[in-house]
Amino acid sequence: MRPSSLLTSAAVTVACLVLAGGAKAAKTVSCASKAAVAGQPCSASSGPLLATMVPSTHDPKINAKWPLEVSATLDGKPAHAGAEYQFLFGFTVVSTQYPRSNKRFTFTGHFSDNLVFPPDAKGEPLTLQIVIEDAGHTAKLDWAISAGAK
Repeated sequence: MRPSSLLTSAAVTVACLVLAGGAKAAKTVSCASKAAVAGQPCSASSGPLLATMVPSTHDPKINAKWPLEVSATLDGKPAHAGAEYQFLFGFTVVSTQYPRSNKRFTFTGHFSDNLVFPPDAKGEPLTLQIVIEDAGHTAKLDWAISAGAK
């Protein structure tokens, strides 16, 4: 399921992210405030893992591509990491999506994606949380969004 089917008007379901045993605790750095500057990097780290995203706006348009860039390094070198998107309403995960619809999405160093928000997401105050995992470390990047708000 792509982010284009992110929310339906009847669906606010709770999803659980279960980390494999032994995984290091994730450090979440919130750029979720609307005061965070779009187009500027937002970073999070967990041990030697550093993840960065560059979102284009807090207010993506409905049914339009919303570009996003993500990068990750491990000990200063391009990380061979996994990524997933979690969409939160308040503190509840309401949807988990994967870049390029690939449930086992991995990348080396960086990737770009375009998310599409459906009409049902219009005006909903959501947080996009990008979860990056590599070498037992997890970094979470948060970004506040309100699709179709402008």
